[in-house]
Amino acid sequence: MQGQSLGVRDNNFDFLRFVAATMVLLGHCYWLSGRLPEEPLRPLTGGTDMADLAVDVFFVISGFLITASYLHGSSNLSFVLKRALRIFPGLVFAVVFALLVIGPLTTPLPLGEYFSDGKTAAFLTNVFLMTRYELPGVFAGNPFPEVVNGSFWTLPLEGMMYCSVLLLGALKLLKRHMVMLGLGVLMAGHFFVLPALGVESVTITKLFRLGLFFYGGAALYLFQDQVRWDGRIALLLLAASVLALGSSAWFVVHMFTLPYLVIYLAYRRLPKVAHFGKHGDFSYGMYIFGFPVQQLFIQWFGADINLAVFALSSMTVTLCFAVLSWRLVEAPALRLKRFTNPKPLCVGTR
Repeated sequence: MQGQSLGVRDNNFDFLRFVAATMVLLGHCYWLSGRLPEEPLRPLTGGTDMADLAVDVFFVISGFLITASYLHGSSNLSFVLKRALRIFPGLVFAVVFALLVIGPLTTPLPLGEYFSDGKTAAFLTNVFLMTRYELPGVFAGNPFPEVVNGSFWTLPLEGMMYCSVLLLGALKLLKRHMVMLGLGVLMAGHFFVLPALGVESVTITKLFRLGLFFYGGAALYLFQDQVRWDGRIALLLLAASVLALGSSAWFVVHMFTLPYLVIYLAYRRLPKVAHFGKHGDFSYGMYIFGFPVQQLFIQWFGADINLAVFALSSMTVTLCFAVLSWRLVEAPALRLKRFTNPKPLCVGTR
């Protein structure tokens, strides 16, 4: 890998996304059972837990691949259609599942009252990336109350990242210097401007944080042929991140080390891992179905459920839904992508 551009076919992105989706599910075990103080990573990172770390990984991967997709697509319309085909079919399935299955199973209200409640109609706006967490009466008694699918929060932010790439691309500005400028603006905002202004909006602070990782991935794509991809460098960066745990500098180290580690691992030659996704990419389904499945487990079996049992059982059920979503909804939708761009993607070509 040293001094070379990165190839597209022999990679481990499917495996990394699956691992990240699993980490989200594990992190949510602590949140949803009311045992967040027991989460092992938070005390060492100043508040970042396993789920947060996994979302950072998702955004690094997304920044790298979405930049590649735009630069090698045939048109702006093709880019938009491809992104829509990846996000919305699975999202619509998850929203309808929550509204028609999870809600009626768990609400204490009569079904007529449940379906006529304004919150039920408002929940449908999730399919337009307008996040709504509540369905009437659903999960009201859980330790993490009234949140049907907390994982939806990242989707509008990822959509904003896609739009920023589209805007830069349309203006012919999706280039190295502009991406580095964008990273500088995001760093200044995250570390200085937002704290100085006392901004407490979770959406704004998360947008800046995740933007750092998205554009970190984008920068690595644009500079890939100038980066030295070396296992020794990866080990040094990993060691730096581990050694920084427990210090106030951890997030800064994490911000600089994670993008390299993720993309290095994505292209590290691991033959069996490279074919991990041959039966399907279940990570998106894992991500959008895990939260309501886990909330359902907590409602049925109580918050004192053994964490290992909770994690294993909820992951098993979630994976079943993810496979179903992939087979019935996501994969058929993605097959339509061939009509949006006849030109093949070649990530390693600039």
